[in-house]
Amino acid sequence: METQTTPGRRERRKSATRAALIEAAYELFAADGFGATTMDDIAERADVSRRTAFRYFPTKEALIFPERDDRLVAFEQLLEPRPNESAFETVRRACLAMSDGYGRDRKRLMIQWSIIQSEPSLMGRELQLDRAYEQALEQAFQRDEPNTAVGRRRAALLAGSILGMVRVVLRSWLEGGAQADLAQLGREAFDLLSPQFDP
Repeated sequence: METQTTPGRRERRKSATRAALIEAAYELFAADGFGATTMDDIAERADVSRRTAFRYFPTKEALIFPERDDRLVAFEQLLEPRPNESAFETVRRACLAMSDGYGRDRKRLMIQWSIIQSEPSLMGRELQLDRAYEQALEQAFQRDEPNTAVGRRRAALLAGSILGMVRVVLRSWLEGGAQADLAQLGREAFDLLSPQFDP
């Protein structure tokens, strides 16, 4: 008698397929370059059909940023304020907490960074994706600002400052081979900015 696949087993299978596609893509991107790699190549390396590959990732570009949505959700959750915490303190805590995941994923991030630097279209796409993080930061800073045009503008300026700082820190870390302590680099950067965020 055939046993029906349980939802848990289906989810594990889907997760395994997704992971296989990501692993295959990054292996091929590292070996052959982003431009020379096709979705057919990735599907073959992952041992899945072309149709399956496109069901998980509608474009090759999507494979460059596979964790983007999950990371954004995690970041938004970290931005939930704690009692007696200023907006700046919330943002600092959230950003530093994200550094752990980046450290664990350093090998893939190094490949990702190298690919993005060589593909202008991906550099533009990365900036577009960063806008969602900037909006999350704006909402966090808006909590300490009046709901006026000036308050909203100040929240947007503060969010842009933090995002720019994060980009500089990540770039420095990646240019150094992702060997430094990312959390320490982040703490140093926040300490430098801290006086500018006093009420």
